[in-house]
Amino acid sequence: MISVLSRDILRQTTVEDDQREQVKWTLFGNEAEKVEVDVIRNQHIIRTRADRLALRREAEKRAWVQKRFLEDLSLKPPDFPIPLRCHTVWEGMTVKLACTVQGYPTPRVSWYKDGVPLNRFHHPWNYKLQQSYGLNVLEIRRCSVEDAGEYRAVAESTLGEATTFATLLVNSYQGLESGLECSWNQSPVPEQEALFESTFPPSFAREGESITLRCGFSSPLLPFQQDVAWFRDGVLVRQSSRAELQTSSTSTTLTLKNVHKEQEGVYTIHLRTTQGVKEHSAYVYVRDGTSPIPGAPASPLDVKCSDVNRDYVFLTWTPAQRRRGQPSGRILRGKMGLRLAEIHGAVSKRGARRDTRRLAEL
Repeated sequence: MISVLSRDILRQTTVEDDQREQVKWTLFGNEAEKVEVDVIRNQHIIRTRADRLALRREAEKRAWVQKRFLEDLSLKPPDFPIPLRCHTVWEGMTVKLACTVQGYPTPRVSWYKDGVPLNRFHHPWNYKLQQSYGLNVLEIRRCSVEDAGEYRAVAESTLGEATTFATLLVNSYQGLESGLECSWNQSPVPEQEALFESTFPPSFAREGESITLRCGFSSPLLPFQQDVAWFRDGVLVRQSSRAELQTSSTSTTLTLKNVHKEQEGVYTIHLRTTQGVKEHSAYVYVRDGTSPIPGAPASPLDVKCSDVNRDYVFLTWTPAQRRRGQPSGRILRGKMGLRLAEIHGAVSKRGARRDTRRLAEL
């Protein structure tokens, strides 16, 4: 009984050990397969990276060769398209010396003052060197007399060198003097300009009479006031046999001789002053003169003969009772010799005599 039980236990233990060994081999196979897959994947990645690196190196090599070829084609020695120029400044001012450089390969620019190099890190405190895209600038702040001299820029490359130079002059204020001297003289008292002191009022006259219009001044006329002007209804009155103008330093007069109706109107005098033109105006009335024929109408105005024919005469005039500028006309028919007496009685002596002479000539 005991032996049978021992045999069963031994068989069961053996079966369990076999199962355990089988499980271990299964797990080991799975892990080995995973490791193999990872190794294959890593080999593929490493091979891809190696190919890409080789291609990149080949491309860089070809680009470098092409660049060197293009550089050899574009080689250019140094040159200054815009050189330095001379400057003249006063003490204490700031000045900039500028130039442009070009060339390939890019040249190296060095600055010199009177043959002494200006190092970027060992130049004086008021010197400043700038270089940007071919533009080279030397800035000198608060110039002094010691900063005057010859400045030179030298561009160097493997293909050669180029030089540009300019002179800087610094003017000194030492020994210069300035000042102001004034002398005052008593300014003359300006002369008082003339103004109207007495003027002419509205006046009345009869045809054939003479009338005088007078204006007095407050002081003698100054040189720019000598051109005193008279106007009738806005029209300048000039010296004539019927109008006499007289101007002195203290007064001016206008005399109308043998006035007639056409001379009636507004008379204005103009006096130039520093504030503009001063003027004074008044109306001059001309009454009708005595008619040569009792009971006849007053003398007409502006008598004009516009047409003369064998049987008629065409006259235009302005009746005395009408306003000036309103003409009226009348055709006188009949024999020329018989109608002259009638015309003479209807017009004034002046107009009739003038038109009679005109008709006689015709």
